[in-house]
Amino acid sequence: MRNSLLTGLKALTLSATLLPFSAQSAITDLYSFLGAANQNGSDPSLVSDSNGTVPTDATGFMKIQLDDEANTINMQLYVSGIAQSDLLNFGPNQSPIHLHNSAVAGNFGPIAIDPTYTATAANYSDLPQVDGFSFKRDDISILLDDQGGVQLGMHPGDDKIVDALLSGNMFVAVHTNRDIFINTAPGRPDGFPFVEIRGNIYQTSPVPVPAALPLLGSGLIALIAVARRRVRA
Repeated sequence: MRNSLLTGLKALTLSATLLPFSAQSAITDLYSFLGAANQNGSDPSLVSDSNGTVPTDATGFMKIQLDDEANTINMQLYVSGIAQSDLLNFGPNQSPIHLHNSAVAGNFGPIAIDPTYTATAANYSDLPQVDGFSFKRDDISILLDDQGGVQLGMHPGDDKIVDALLSGNMFVAVHTNRDIFINTAPGRPDGFPFVEIRGNIYQTSPVPVPAALPLLGSGLIALIAVARRRVRA
């Protein structure tokens, strides 16, 4: 009886020891630094555009926590230099911020995940001491059926979306209504795709956060520090 009790206690102790690790084993942190996009929505550091880059000093930082078991993400986005009133409702859901999927890193690609679909005003906040905003939302589904008007082909499919997020080819785009877009595309409105800033999504921060701070608005620095300390649920 005593041996059975000891065995049970050992099992409970081992389970308690392993639980924090197993509970977090499905969570992957992803990062993105946002800066001026090319006029065609591509990344100026990887792709050239004859129309050049969008004339903006806006910047941003995003961190998301991917739960590949629940097929959800938690997202924290901080943008300096763009006000909430500058955001453009765009795409099939008429919403302003999207995670796009590209076949090649740096290129423009279709909307795959729409974190702002069904979002509310409570998910947006103005930044203190700087012209900008934050967008924070938890438990965003990454599955196709939860993306509103996003179609298969834009979204790679439920069996491929996690790999797409981890591939380095996906990016976050902030669409705005400013009169700064000169791109023309057949069958599209002038200015399409109206991406003011974008950032590729990586599993590790492509630029160490302290080294990148001078690139960002001073009012964003403290908020980025808070985002880095965020405790994963």
